[in-house]
Amino acid sequence: MRNYVPLLAQDTRQTFKDPMLLASLFGPLFVIIFARLGFFPLSAWIEQQYGFRLADYTPFIATFLVIAIPLLPGTMAGLLMLDERDKNMISYYAVTPLARQGYFIYRLVLPCLLAFALTASFYLFAGLASFGWGSLFALILLTLEAPCITLFLAAFASNKVEGLALSKLCGLLFAGPVIASFVPLPWQYAAAWLPTFWPAKAFLADLNGEPVRAAILFAIGLGLHLILLRSLVRVFLRRID
Repeated sequence: MRNYVPLLAQDTRQTFKDPMLLASLFGPLFVIIFARLGFFPLSAWIEQQYGFRLADYTPFIATFLVIAIPLLPGTMAGLLMLDERDKNMISYYAVTPLARQGYFIYRLVLPCLLAFALTASFYLFAGLASFGWGSLFALILLTLEAPCITLFLAAFASNKVEGLALSKLCGLLFAGPVIASFVPLPWQYAAAWLPTFWPAKAFLADLNGEPVRAAILFAIGLGLHLILLRSLVRVFLRRID
């Protein structure tokens, strides 16, 4: 564990120096605070001004906002990896007691831990969704999405600038809960390739009183996330070899 302390200290220094990384770290906290303190007053104002009850769409809003939480620490870790690859630091870590495997584990576990803690905080404190089986299924799948985003950026971007450009493509992930909530069956399964489709489906199925269906959707989503994670690990390892 002590081998990771210098790397964690370096990450902390670099994050507080870089506004983009800092926003990726604190962005999920603003999402939770907005959901807790801002959503219902905003909903009441919109209803008063325009007669539209935004509160009727609270389950969709919960699935939509929570997508941003693993996206941000995943992006932060991906940009850090690109920065270290640009500076040839991965080769340096390979000859330290940390070794390349230790570095790789650290870079994937850190966004997982951040995504898990922040997503759990959203479900527990945001006040938009009660914590049940659906939330637990979504929490597990969303936690796995953070290292997928990290590896996507690290595997397909040549440098940090390209990583920033690719991170904008991750905005497509917000389509998952939109399609799961509003597109009629069976057409919504055309979005099954989107990882964020499955946590939204499992969460909404449990909310609709369908726990068995929620568990089946979770199992399918878990398989998809593990396949995606394994594929991205292979692509990244080929890239740095």
